[in-house]
Amino acid sequence: MSRDSILAKIDAATEAGSKAEIDALAAELISEPDGYRAEIAPQPLDARFIEKATSETVTATVEKLSSLSDIPTAVSAYLTAKDLKPKIAVQPKECLTNLNWSGLETVDHAQMNEPVAITFADAGIAETGSLVFFTGPDAPVLLNFLPLHHLAVVRNSTIKAYMEDIFDTFGTTRTKQGRSCNIITGTSGTADIEARNVRGAHGPRFMHILLIAD
Repeated sequence: MSRDSILAKIDAATEAGSKAEIDALAAELISEPDGYRAEIAPQPLDARFIEKATSETVTATVEKLSSLSDIPTAVSAYLTAKDLKPKIAVQPKECLTNLNWSGLETVDHAQMNEPVAITFADAGIAETGSLVFFTGPDAPVLLNFLPLHHLAVVRNSTIKAYMEDIFDTFGTTRTKQGRSCNIITGTSGTADIEARNVRGAHGPRFMHILLIAD
């Protein structure tokens, strides 16, 4: 039986509804989101985000900062604490490149086995402790995945309760979107061998989140 014959039989057996019917069914499925998503305890979203991001399974660390201008000092302190060289790959976004990086060597791209990179997240998800990154000319994707240490900046005001809230904000046809969206939850890890949790298997071994109050 040819491919066309198989597809024709599938089409004949499938009664496709009108666009209005499909839209109505989709709306019904998501009309009561509390029925299918996890309940979040009554607490500030940033508190829930920190709780999940620093959990044993996600294994990130979080540092609260008052403003963007505090970032270089925090980065220097992190490099010193980890006994790393004063060098960092900085995402070429103006909010980061305009900071005072004196005392640190900076580059705008990541090489293989890059020790440290810092990027700016578009949003955070309190439900899972995840960060959302859209790619663009000033947001190359490799800076999120090549370094051993991934330092990620996120504004407190951009933390959403659920993943669905992210798509409500960024994922519609009415919103200009980047080429791709990466949702990153903590450090890279695998338990493929003897069920032992190994960090840094496919990406950064360490994630340090700089949470900016605003």
